[in-house]
Amino acid sequence: VKPMTRHMILPALLAALLLPSVAHAATVKVEVTRFHILAPPAPPLTGSSITVEPADPAAASSLQFSALAAVANAALAKAGFKLAAGGQPADHVARISLTGSSEMVRKRSPISIGIGGGTGGWNGGIGGGVTFPVGGGTRTVTAALMTLQIRRASDGSAVWEGRASTIAPSIDPISAAPVLLQALLKGFPGPSGQSVTVKVKTDQ
Repeated sequence: VKPMTRHMILPALLAALLLPSVAHAATVKVEVTRFHILAPPAPPLTGSSITVEPADPAAASSLQFSALAAVANAALAKAGFKLAAGGQPADHVARISLTGSSEMVRKRSPISIGIGGGTGGWNGGIGGGVTFPVGGGTRTVTAALMTLQIRRASDGSAVWEGRASTIAPSIDPISAAPVLLQALLKGFPGPSGQSVTVKVKTDQ
């Protein structure tokens, strides 16, 4: 497995942002794992203000993070959070990362692609891979892994974190970001300590 480099991701990202796509209905399966401390009677996070940051501070000025943050802001707002205005303090900070790994595989065989990644969360971080079946022949597939961690801005303590993985519809993992976020935030906060398969309907 050869992980995607930034030189590979950025051109694909720009192409995804600039070129129109043909819409068609599809159902995408996403593997999701979440941990949190929000079981009742804990107060819900929805309604509180939030801001999005990259899990790696060095990525704050990158084009990839700018695109990812825009998608994350929309998903968090849909989940019930209030987006903090620019420069204003927020109640919570959402730290997000997106990685991808491409591999040529044979058709009619399950694939397992390892992806490195982490948020500094439980057990030292989130990492691992994703396994999916594919159809006949050979093809290049890209596994996309997203991690999202929500911390209190007041003391930096983590209150919710999750990881989601799926096969990206194109070589750049950013194309899978809306689907991954929708799966992660579906029924927020979702079950804690469980790995589940979430089906997401998309027009992409």
